[in-house]
Amino acid sequence: MNSFRIFISSPGDVVEEREKTKQVIAALQGEMGSEVSLVPVLWEDFPIPATASFQEGIDLVLAEQHRVDIAVFILWSRLGSPLGAVITKQDGSSYRSGTEREFDLMLAAYEQSGRKRPVMLVYTRKDDNGFNDRLDARKYGKDELFEIIEQLELVKQFISERFQDRDGHNIRAYHSYREPIGFAQRLQVHLRGAVTDLLGLESSITTWSEAPYRSLEAFDIE
Repeated sequence: MNSFRIFISSPGDVVEEREKTKQVIAALQGEMGSEVSLVPVLWEDFPIPATASFQEGIDLVLAEQHRVDIAVFILWSRLGSPLGAVITKQDGSSYRSGTEREFDLMLAAYEQSGRKRPVMLVYTRKDDNGFNDRLDARKYGKDELFEIIEQLELVKQFISERFQDRDGHNIRAYHSYREPIGFAQRLQVHLRGAVTDLLGLESSITTWSEAPYRSLEAFDIE
């Protein structure tokens, strides 16, 4: 049996997308049958002991001996909380969040594997209306509003630094979506292609008897 570990990395503002990622993986597992095992890897499922920080525990799970085959990154309006002085970049500077740290770990693993795995899929939510709802001053104090806006700027900085050159041209691909259902639809197509490629098959070859989007009916939002 071919087993593929799929790591899902995101801050806490895309809970619905994380849940849909698990649903997409389960749907694809049903399509592919018993010859393939798709294993979702989420930090909330890690047995992190009290003797380690959350990020240290995640680092251990993502270590080389625990291979990740596909890494899915989901961003919207938060990059996450700084990691502090315990875990730093190679130049000694601090990581702005665990998501940034995990991105670097997956990039390093990709290079160490001879640029084969993990397949890295990055998604950003473009939802101005949803973000503006969060800025309702009747819900938040000044400090909270400042933190919300600051986090959005950190996401923009991360995308600019890691995916664009100095002239704003893309050097790495990322995918935008407007709402969770659109994310789920796009992710299912991308994951199917990534798993097919990892199996060494041609992308056009399929072995499933069901229509490819049938399983997405469960994701419709009323």
